[in-house]
Amino acid sequence: MKVEMSPLWQQKKLREFCEKKGIYFTAYSPLGARGTLWGTNQVMDCEILKEITEAKGKTVAQVCLRWVYEQGVSVLVKSFNKERMKENLDIFDWTLCPEESKKIDQIPQQKGCPGLEFTSDQGPYKSVEELWDEKI
Repeated sequence: MKVEMSPLWQQKKLREFCEKKGIYFTAYSPLGARGTLWGTNQVMDCEILKEITEAKGKTVAQVCLRWVYEQGVSVLVKSFNKERMKENLDIFDWTLCPEESKKIDQIPQQKGCPGLEFTSDQGPYKSVEELWDEKI
């Protein structure tokens, strides 16, 4: 199952459900999909993640990808930039300490893609509240 997941939208309830049912979970848009029509910079601009990157000497992307990896989830990352591809692979020889994981765990949760483009006064979903069955 490919689902939006990042430190800002951790999908804990859905991941727990999938684990119980034997469904393999893959994180999509772990960096917030900035530069896309529906993505945002919220993940890359997150102050808590920036604090951790400074302490680790890593990038925000590396901290996000390491966090996803430590959740036991596979991840989809897209880049055509050779240096970023190398950075994305440089997440396996270090770990987040318990304090850093706890800070990430406490980040206020918000969808990167709230779904406004899927709502319409003429469509089946008139608002994002109707579209989603969980908190937006």
